[in-house]
Amino acid sequence: MKYLSHVQPRYIIAITIAVALLMFISAFFELHQSRNELFQVLRENSLSLAETIERSSANVVLSTEQIELQLTDRLFNNAYYAAQMDSAGSLTQSKLRQICEANGIFRIHVINRSGNRILSSHRQYADHAAIRERNTLRETLNPLFTGEIDQLIIGYKQALFEDGQRFAVAIRRTHPAGGAIVLNIDAAQFVEFKKQIGIGKLINDLGDNTGIDYVVIQDLDGILAATKQVQEISSIEQDTILIAALQRDSIITRQFLFNGHDTYEVIRRLSIDGSTIGVLRIGLSMNQIHSTEERMTRRIIIMSAVLIAVGVLIFSAIVSNQHYQTVSQKYSQIKSFTGSILENMQDAVITLDADNKISIFNKQAEKLFGINASHILDKPFSDIAEERLSFLRDFFFSDVSNKEISITCHDKSERFVSVAITRSDITMTAVIRDLTETKRLQQEIERREKLSAMGELAAGVAHEIRNPLNAISMIAQRYEKEFKPARGIKEYTVITSVLINEARRVNNIIQQFLRFARPPKLKIQPTSISDFLSQTAVLFKSSAKANGIEFSLELNCKGILDIDQEQMTQALLNILQNALEATPKEGRIQMQCSRTDSALQIDIIDSGHGILKNQLQKIFDLYYTTKPSGTGLGLAITQQIIQQHNGSIHVESEEGKGTRFCITLPIAV
Repeated sequence: MKYLSHVQPRYIIAITIAVALLMFISAFFELHQSRNELFQVLRENSLSLAETIERSSANVVLSTEQIELQLTDRLFNNAYYAAQMDSAGSLTQSKLRQICEANGIFRIHVINRSGNRILSSHRQYADHAAIRERNTLRETLNPLFTGEIDQLIIGYKQALFEDGQRFAVAIRRTHPAGGAIVLNIDAAQFVEFKKQIGIGKLINDLGDNTGIDYVVIQDLDGILAATKQVQEISSIEQDTILIAALQRDSIITRQFLFNGHDTYEVIRRLSIDGSTIGVLRIGLSMNQIHSTEERMTRRIIIMSAVLIAVGVLIFSAIVSNQHYQTVSQKYSQIKSFTGSILENMQDAVITLDADNKISIFNKQAEKLFGINASHILDKPFSDIAEERLSFLRDFFFSDVSNKEISITCHDKSERFVSVAITRSDITMTAVIRDLTETKRLQQEIERREKLSAMGELAAGVAHEIRNPLNAISMIAQRYEKEFKPARGIKEYTVITSVLINEARRVNNIIQQFLRFARPPKLKIQPTSISDFLSQTAVLFKSSAKANGIEFSLELNCKGILDIDQEQMTQALLNILQNALEATPKEGRIQMQCSRTDSALQIDIIDSGHGILKNQLQKIFDLYYTTKPSGTGLGLAITQQIIQQHNGSIHVESEEGKGTRFCITLPIAV
């Protein structure tokens, strides 16, 4: 044992695995060989059985055909005998009855060209006239009536007025009046005889043998014969293997699921006298194979259990003295792994130990609060003078465990975060998740829904106002041109002009409402970023110069945008115009661009008076404006155009320090 304690565990494991593999391989090959031998026996037995069935079936068919042939000859001989008497005019019902009694014939009928019975060996019962015939003689005997043939084998048919089957033949009547003579016998005994010696009887007898699950003969129409165990089975059309067996004369074997258990099935085409009858399917029981597999499986399990028990004992003895070192290494790995996860988390994590000292302060916490972890780790939380962490006192030293709050970060920005506290016997951990972007996206979605609803309302109201407004404008124009007052003509002219101009102004507002509610379809085309921004700058530069404002364009990006140039130009000019109105003389307005692999960012920055904090969330709302003559549509339409381009827009502003609009658009190249 002392020697074994120095053996490395990997050698013991390798030896154990090698022995196990040898045992498994040996058992597998033995099982495989036994299966092959059993399958070979099954195949030979099934082939022998299939040949027996095919030969027996051929003998049954030939015997039946021979009997039918002799029966047909006998009926035709009696038919021609009756035809001779009919031509001589000496055939009567009594003579027909004598022929039937002497030769074991059930009925003889003389039929005219219309298919009506004119003479019979037996009189028709009165109640037969009220029963509709089951077969139409006229259609059956028509080839005899037309002279196409002289004799006809009708074969097995249902009796016309009674239960039971008949075997019938007919010949063309030689009498000048034409017609046919029909003879039939009662086929009940012959049908029963066929059942007793037929293929179905043979197959049913085979199905009673042990080891045979089923025997089936089937063609494209269905099952021709089968053992009593078969209630239903796959059709030929639904089984490609059966189709292949029907098309070629070869033996096909397979494992087949029958009545919930595996069966070894042998399939071959069944032919008699060169004519294909269908396919013969023989299912043989696989119980012996399953028994062999179960026996081998039990052997493998027992051997494996013994091997595992021995291996576990040896392995436990060897590794017991190494357990402490292994656990120590695992602990170091877990600690390192956990530390890596904490450092790369997107959430800030701050943990206090049992002495309320900061034991964890990950990189995201450093980024969020602007504090280097080395300055506060292992220090009591109560000694930390950082005001930015003071809000955590309300969480660590109270019953609050989860709350969403707004905090001020090191860069003076306001961030909306969720704080979750997890407490244990020795630690308290705060997980701080920055929800600022999530909240911004949520507000943007809510604003979109609100703008959509307000746009629909505006469209309805604008539509209702437009008609009476047009009427007012037309009346004002008529008053201006067609009516002149006797006095106060100057005042009259001023009033009508004001009325017309105000109607036009309201109509322009309505047009903007409708433009927002039903924006025009985008005409997307590839556009050079630098060319597009340069053209927009040219359109705005003269307005800035006229107002004494310095305007600059910084092009730090190249590439292609897929945009509607006209509508995107309108969106940028709306923002630039707002910046112009908010910036005093000698102020500055800048338009900058930058890009990543998949997006273009356009920033419009002004040095104006800024936007009040309580107004910042409303500037994109429909009809919201702080201008006396504003409509509150400019920024709403701008946001709508950018969203149609799958982009986004947000604003940053501080009162007295200016405003920054940031537009992000997906970039093509």
